[in-house]
Amino acid sequence: MVGATSVRLPRRLRTALFVGHPTAGVLLGLLAGLGLEWLAQASTGFDGLLGAGTHVGEPVALGVLAGLGALVGVLLAGTIYGESLRARVTPRSLTLEWDDARVSVPRHLVSAVVLAEDLVLIGPGTVELARVRLDVDRAALRRALDAHGYPEPLTEDPHDDAFVPVCPAGGLTTSDLRLLEARSAALTDGAHGDAELLRRQLAARGIMVRDLHRPGRRSAGQQWRAVESLLAPHAAAA
Repeated sequence: MVGATSVRLPRRLRTALFVGHPTAGVLLGLLAGLGLEWLAQASTGFDGLLGAGTHVGEPVALGVLAGLGALVGVLLAGTIYGESLRARVTPRSLTLEWDDARVSVPRHLVSAVVLAEDLVLIGPGTVELARVRLDVDRAALRRALDAHGYPEPLTEDPHDDAFVPVCPAGGLTTSDLRLLEARSAALTDGAHGDAELLRRQLAARGIMVRDLHRPGRRSAGQQWRAVESLLAPHAAAA
């Protein structure tokens, strides 16, 4: 039996993350050091970061600031990497984790997998069992899905045309709109775990929701489509 397969950011993005951020930090540190030294030479009341220097760019001060910049860059890269999407694929389930959110979907419930702008796991009745922005290595994820016996991934969302903007006159109840507003607020605050829980509540009410993406992970808005509610009729209308 094939063991679990973990998939993270593509290698090129990991390289850019852990090389680019520390490098930028070093450069910013050097610029700050040069700026402080220039200020020290131009001022009679400021002797520089580590005392008066005899030339532009006091070596010790430049080294300290460059080192601090590199450290900040590494910490920032590690934070971004730690919050990025990670997928764990096994013959029994597909688990997705990002930021403070986590969702695990049993293999037998997955009838279709979409690898488009979002990673979407579709189950019975076209219910979306999971939906998250697809930031992992697509080729590696495709290989993992094939190795563990998942359906051949689709490159386009088959229900793309069914999504419509969220608006009060669009057939949503007051409770539906309240949940959507709460989810939007959670995304704005970066509380992705709360946003995922609200997505599940909406899915149980027969409302599939997706985000309109903009640079970064923040949502620029929400769209929705309807499926048959998984709740009892009286609960769905509450």
